[in-house]
Amino acid sequence: MVEDLSILHLIHGTCPLLALLINAISQVIVCRYWRGFGLLGTIFTGFGSGFLIVISIEIAYFCTTAFSIPHLIGQLCLCIITYGTLSYCYFHFVNLGETARRIRILRELYDSKDGLSIEDLLNRYNANDIIEKRLKRLLNNGQVLMREGKYFAGRSTMLFMNRVIILMKLIVLGKTSEFD
Repeated sequence: MVEDLSILHLIHGTCPLLALLINAISQVIVCRYWRGFGLLGTIFTGFGSGFLIVISIEIAYFCTTAFSIPHLIGQLCLCIITYGTLSYCYFHFVNLGETARRIRILRELYDSKDGLSIEDLLNRYNANDIIEKRLKRLLNNGQVLMREGKYFAGRSTMLFMNRVIILMKLIVLGKTSEFD
């Protein structure tokens, strides 16, 4: 066993935060240098990188200390849940700046030297156009399928994420929606 575990204890104690840092750095690097991934792809890449860090740190800690397998499993579960929660917050932080209409409208107003009229804004944020653009994006990445002029759910990571969120609400709130 390693005599001085102080650095390893520090790394182990901050494991979810270090993994989140790796997540963010990886996501930024992939976003800047491998443009073909798309935003969601870069977020998943970052999450995977951080997840590997969590697993690596926990296994390294286990291998250098005298803890039992149940202790490792408990620590691993705790770190994965903490890292997952932090990553979920990071995802929404990134998503907020990228897709929220309020943020986009404010950014466009800020970028416009002459300001924008209500007509300009309504033309940019027409409900039909927004739905068409979102459906086109969903069709292009296979999350929505079109058959005989009707839309159907396809393979969807977002649908899986929605089910995980509903499960978390059920565990925390005791119901599937805060409106129930």
